[in-house]
Amino acid sequence: MSDQPTTYANASKDASDGTKDPFGGIASQRPQPLTERVCDRVLQFDYGVVLPMCAALPLSLGRTLAGLRGLINAAFDLDWRSLALRRRYVRGSTYRAMRQLRPGASPGVHAVRRFIHYSREEWEANLFRRERHMRALSAASTVEGLAPLQQMTNSGQGLVLLTMHFDSFCLGIVLLGLQGLKVHVMTSAIVEDPRLHPVVRRFFERKYRGMERYLNGGRMVHVERRPRYFYEALERGEVVVVLADLPPVRPGMHSAIVPFGGRRRRLTTGALRIAEKTGSAIGAFLCTHTSGNRYRVQCTAPFEADSDSLMQLYAWFDRHLREMPDRWWAADLLGAMPEVEPDG
Repeated sequence: MSDQPTTYANASKDASDGTKDPFGGIASQRPQPLTERVCDRVLQFDYGVVLPMCAALPLSLGRTLAGLRGLINAAFDLDWRSLALRRRYVRGSTYRAMRQLRPGASPGVHAVRRFIHYSREEWEANLFRRERHMRALSAASTVEGLAPLQQMTNSGQGLVLLTMHFDSFCLGIVLLGLQGLKVHVMTSAIVEDPRLHPVVRRFFERKYRGMERYLNGGRMVHVERRPRYFYEALERGEVVVVLADLPPVRPGMHSAIVPFGGRRRRLTTGALRIAEKTGSAIGAFLCTHTSGNRYRVQCTAPFEADSDSLMQLYAWFDRHLREMPDRWWAADLLGAMPEVEPDG
């Protein structure tokens, strides 16, 4: 559920074209280096103290403080990936992405909102072990398009669900589990990369184990270590969630040209290959925060796994992406997604 190390490095390099950011500096001058001591102290305090404290508070207060944390992160260009690489690049790369996704709009405002939404997502990750909070969120939230997915899995056919690093997608996975689906999630071992501070690695470990409590026996599994696990889950007629907004990071990766971010881009599409090999259907979902404790999970109908269906799902993602670009908190990766000119 995270990008590859090479993707981070590429995104860091992308932040160097002299684009002015909304904070009065030059977003790219070069990504600003951070000392190891400063990074470690910030991460230890933020992930070890601030986020757990916010999660222990009443939901409305915790959400407000998470938003304030997001503003601070935007002002200082703080993100766990930047701190791992010792270079602040996310804000500048996000700013340039917003210019592409919403031409004519205010990219600075959208870039700041990206940090606010991502901070809320990290706060939500700390709620998964708090059953009282989760019951309140589940009771206030809605899941649209659930019945066809349930019918699919009840019939014994597997289902690959695509999603993006978009708004509250992890909470959306949990809400699908709370509706009775047995959900497995394809994660990445990048969250155990030794460049990450131990407190960040613990954050992801606790997040994933917390999510598993609601997945009806489903698991969060690093694809690099157990690729066969997902084939077996689909062959049993269960659900596998795969992130669809990742660029190909090495030669030979299964990829396709799809509509994304208003352009034709080459993205990884291994999910289609898995669905085809297991005879599974393919669909997509997004989860957005609407207000207060209310979240909205939108699911597409399941399709037969083929290239036409994949294009339809990416067109669906593209529409939501351009309507709410600030909710896509992996927007800094846009520069690493190769554009492809139309034929002729």
